[in-house]
Amino acid sequence: MIEITVPNYRLVQDVKPHYVYTIRVLSVGHQELVEKRYSAFHAFHRELRKSMCTPPFPSKRIRCSQPKVLEQRRAGLERYLQTVFKIEDGYKQVMEFLGLKYQPSHKIDIKYQRPVFHMISEHIPSKIRHEKRLCLPDIITDGVLKALYG
Repeated sequence: MIEITVPNYRLVQDVKPHYVYTIRVLSVGHQELVEKRYSAFHAFHRELRKSMCTPPFPSKRIRCSQPKVLEQRRAGLERYLQTVFKIEDGYKQVMEFLGLKYQPSHKIDIKYQRPVFHMISEHIPSKIRHEKRLCLPDIITDGVLKALYG
């Protein structure tokens, strides 16, 4: 399972000073840190809107560098990334945006998980029971049913 957060931001003193937001991607003992400007997030959002329904994007307040506003934007960007991350195909899009390697094996999508346990009624004819079991081939379910019902 992968966790994505935006823990902080910092001011970059360049020709034109600007803020960058640190994105932390944590997966099974491995951590990646990436820094992106708000404008990069906004461009990513505009691109995503072309192919999917996107969550609300935090607004930009022009020339506003108050800590309260920056903290609200940081929290909004974190919620945005976490929400997009949960959308089907959003994980891949976020990883590409961050320039990180896309590894589908790391993504566990809850809505596609098989049930761990299900009941089979004794009143259903054996042919239908057998067909139902074939629909959900699951070693865990078989083991639990054998343990409970012998």
